[in-house]
Amino acid sequence: MQVSTLSQSLALRQSINDMRAQFDDLQRQLSTGLKTDSYAKLGTDRNSVLSLTHQLGQISAYTNTISKTQMRIEVMSTTLTRVNDIVSETKTSLATSGFELVNGTQTSAQVQAAMTFDEMVNLLNLQVEDRYLFGGKDTQTRPVALRSAGTTVTLAEDADPSVFGFKIAAVQSTLSNASVTGPAGSPQGADVDFTGLPAAGETISFALNLPDGTATTVTLKATTNNPAEAGEFTIGGDATATSANFQAALDTAIQREANVTLRAASAVEAADNFFDYAAGGLPQRVDGPPFGTATGLRDATADDTVIWYSGDLGPNAGKDFVAQIDESRQLAYGARADQASIRDTLKMSALLAAAEYSDADDLEQRDSYRALTSRAGQVLNFKGVQSVESIVTNLGLAASTLSHTQDRHDATMASANEILGDIQNADAYEVGVKLTTLQTQLQASFQVTSLLSQLSLVNYIR
Repeated sequence: MQVSTLSQSLALRQSINDMRAQFDDLQRQLSTGLKTDSYAKLGTDRNSVLSLTHQLGQISAYTNTISKTQMRIEVMSTTLTRVNDIVSETKTSLATSGFELVNGTQTSAQVQAAMTFDEMVNLLNLQVEDRYLFGGKDTQTRPVALRSAGTTVTLAEDADPSVFGFKIAAVQSTLSNASVTGPAGSPQGADVDFTGLPAAGETISFALNLPDGTATTVTLKATTNNPAEAGEFTIGGDATATSANFQAALDTAIQREANVTLRAASAVEAADNFFDYAAGGLPQRVDGPPFGTATGLRDATADDTVIWYSGDLGPNAGKDFVAQIDESRQLAYGARADQASIRDTLKMSALLAAAEYSDADDLEQRDSYRALTSRAGQVLNFKGVQSVESIVTNLGLAASTLSHTQDRHDATMASANEILGDIQNADAYEVGVKLTTLQTQLQASFQVTSLLSQLSLVNYIR
């Protein structure tokens, strides 16, 4: 009988070590689900795996962009759908309401226009992920600047000398945590700076001289009620909120006192001069003082006029944002507050809200109101300009493009992952069979090794 040599013993040991290494690798495959623990061990499939992994990384970036873009477009579309509803509601209201002054100075259509104006300002100043949506490329500036900011509220005359508007005679205040400055300056104005919160019941009064030599007083009282009653303003959570509430209440009170009759044609022209100006241009004001003899218009300045739109004024309104949604595909999308139909909707709401009347039985005022509403209705027909509904449709088409592109990316990712799985993933059933077989072989090898270790030459000499 042949006696095992040293080389045979060593070979058997090496075979056992190889099987143990293979056994360990199979256990790793079973636990991780991967055939190898490095790309180098994939052989010729390595390049395919690296290429597919890179492709999946790119597609993941595109799908992330698509997801964010879809969210922005959805919010923009929902917002402008509401604006389009406002257009329809306003046109219906103008067509069906009569010249009944429901609050003494305005019709129900005008009251509704005032509410929709405030709503539109808020809608057009919406933010998503700290980005203003309707200011074009300028995503960090509030696009529609028709509200006060900070803690200081200013009531000022528009020019000096001027025969128009109120003249501030005096300001009396019992407000705590509020500093009142003025009236002073030229043109004359008064500032109310909230340094904290006033107490409920405290008041502030503005004595106003009118052009005809008479006077009136506008008094506002601090209250904790929300909403506040007429002649009151709500104490907010901080000085800024209180200042905003005070500004809104003061605006309402001043408008209530004004009771100004506007001619329809001049009102529409004034609204056009305020809202309609080319990119880089400025709103127009009456060229004065003296305003009584003025015959032309001049450019407004930020010091004397609210520049209503503060966003981007570039030439690509509606295509301000560009999203890379595929390797060779970009999607331009967007909507801006200064697009013609959006601007005109805001303009007509402001125009209707600003017009005030004093006598529902006055035939001239009735005719003036009808002329005003007729012009407003014509503007809201959007002849010659892209309608709000069309802007919403374009956003819908962009959303559809994103959806189809996402579907294609999903299909590509599924195929790539399937190929990667075939290359990289271990078959659990196959690995299990190999483990069982290898375990049997190892046990047999260990038994042989154990028997050989117990043999010596003495066993054969006997």
